[in-house]
Amino acid sequence: MKDDVTTYTARHSFATILKNAGVNIFYISEALGHANLSTTKGYLASFENDEKKKMATLLTTFPVAKTKE
Repeated sequence: MKDDVTTYTARHSFATILKNAGVNIFYISEALGHANLSTTKGYLASFENDEKKKMATLLTTFPVAKTKE
């Protein structure tokens, strides 16, 4: 199956990788073309919330054990 990379995915990956690498948020904001730093903070925070939801799902989804027949 072929997955196409969207501009949203590319921007998300770009910003997240830089943030996780410790890059200054001012640079990320400028690189994304945001006129206001609060826009960048909101943009990055939304990804953190998505990641928290994914981790919570992983922690609360228990695999069903296979039984020997």
